[in-house]
Amino acid sequence: MLQNRIDRRVLKQQLQKEPFNRRTISFYKYFEIEKPQDFRDTLYIKWSELNCFGRIYIAREGINAQMSVPEQNLVAFFGYLYSIPELDQLPIKYAIEDDGKSFYKLTIKVRPKIVADGLDHGTYDLSKVGKHLSAFEFHEALDNPETIVMCQVSQRC
Repeated sequence: MLQNRIDRRVLKQQLQKEPFNRRTISFYKYFEIEKPQDFRDTLYIKWSELNCFGRIYIAREGINAQMSVPEQNLVAFFGYLYSIPELDQLPIKYAIEDDGKSFYKLTIKVRPKIVADGLDHGTYDLSKVGKHLSAFEFHEALDNPETIVMCQVSQRC
C-alpha cells in the first residue's frame, strides 16, 4: 500500500521548516472511475513526487480533494491534473486566508462514495451535472423564477 509512514510529529515539524510557500486548493468532480484503487495509486505516486499534501477521496463516482501544493510545483500539478481527460479545466477553489500549512502529509483514500449523499451507486447519471457558476452568474440566476436552489437539510438556505 502506497502511504506515508513517518510519524505525524516529524511531518508537522518538517512542514513548519519548509522554505517555500504552499497554496491550499480544493476541487471535486463526478465521473466514472473504472478502477478506483489504480487511479488512487497513480495519483499518489505523481502527487508525492510534486510534494503535495492533502486529503483526497476517490470512489467509482469521482474525486473530492482538499490539498496544499508547493507554489513552485503548481504548473506541474495542473499540467498533470488537466492531462486526465475527465479533469481537464476542472474548476479549482483557492483558500483565501491560509498559510498553506493546512496538511502535513498526502492521504488518498478509496471510499464507497466521495460525498455521503445517501444515494445508491447507479441510481443517477454521473454525466448529468450542473453548470459551474461564478458568484455574479449565481446571483443573476436567483432572479430567474425558474431557478431552483438545493441545499443540505442541516444547512440554512
